[in-house]
Amino acid sequence: MQTSPASNSGPLPNPLSWWKRKYPLFRAYFVVSALVGSFLVVYFWPWLNNRVFVSLGSGEAGVLWERFLGGTNLTYIYREGFQLVMPWNRLYRYNMRLQQTPHRIVALCKNGLPVELEVSIRHRPRDGKLPLLHSVVGPNYIEVVVKPEIEAHVRAVVSQFEPTELYASEGYILNLIVQGAMREISERYISLDDLLIKRIVLPTKVADSIETKLIEEQRVFEYDFRVAQAKKEAERKEFEGRGIQKFQELIAANGSFKDYLRYAGIQATLELAKSDNAKVVVIGGADGGLPLILNMPGEESLRSRAAAPPSTMLAPAIRSLPVETPPAPTGAAKSADQSGPPAQSGTATPAEAKTSASPAPPARTSEAATTPRASEKT
Repeated sequence: MQTSPASNSGPLPNPLSWWKRKYPLFRAYFVVSALVGSFLVVYFWPWLNNRVFVSLGSGEAGVLWERFLGGTNLTYIYREGFQLVMPWNRLYRYNMRLQQTPHRIVALCKNGLPVELEVSIRHRPRDGKLPLLHSVVGPNYIEVVVKPEIEAHVRAVVSQFEPTELYASEGYILNLIVQGAMREISERYISLDDLLIKRIVLPTKVADSIETKLIEEQRVFEYDFRVAQAKKEAERKEFEGRGIQKFQELIAANGSFKDYLRYAGIQATLELAKSDNAKVVVIGGADGGLPLILNMPGEESLRSRAAAPPSTMLAPAIRSLPVETPPAPTGAAKSADQSGPPAQSGTATPAEAKTSASPAPPARTSEAATTPRASEKT
């Protein structure tokens, strides 16, 4: 009698029970793997961030270099955003915006003097030629192509001008440099936008001599202006003098000079009253209470001035004060003055003869003799 194979085999294993037996081991493996992986990610994150997980910012582009697929990828340009790169490859960043690069250049002028120029170069990579730029020139294209080309063309153009011509021909110099450098730079897959000269520094002695020359030139213009101004001032004074002369002739001819002086006094008093400053006003005792005017000319003097030639009318109306005269002698001094000139030496004077002839006592005579001296002191 034959038996079936199922009757000889034992009971089938339960998969659930097997998973229950292996679960603690798998959980330990998973926890350890997660911890090791997290540690590796944290430890190698700076390297992964630049080599594997690459983020291109605004205005940036990238060129991929593939280690096992022929080097630089000339057919594809990576644009802005997140890019995933294999660890054995490398993605190079390029700034596609318009860039400004300052540069200082020392060039020789036509006469051999050194001139220092500070220029500003505005440039950017050509968009469609970025892989070729990376393959032919590289990321350091500013130092390799832009600065040397600009410096060479600046020196070639500046050598054709004198130092004093650089300021006046700045626009022409820029055009020559840009036209020559643009062709050479564009052949290297770079676009030159513009070139600006920020400053031109001449040698100290040359700059001082040019400044002195300009100062003296402006001084000559100043002297010419002063001469013209003096001529105009002389003409103005001539017309003013003629007007004053005609005015004085008119006033003197009508006989109203005294009335005009009174009118001038009224105007002076009004102007003085309008002033806000502290003042002391001295009012004269003349008619009308106007300010005092000394030696007011009378009617006869006005008539004489009207008949006089015009040249004498310019004399001032106010005369100087009279000179103080000594007092008149009294007593014996008056008699001595009336007796005539003094006598010659050796003869008695008339005063002595009169004194000796008078019957007055000697004390009286001596008192009369001393009277002129007292009066002179007085």
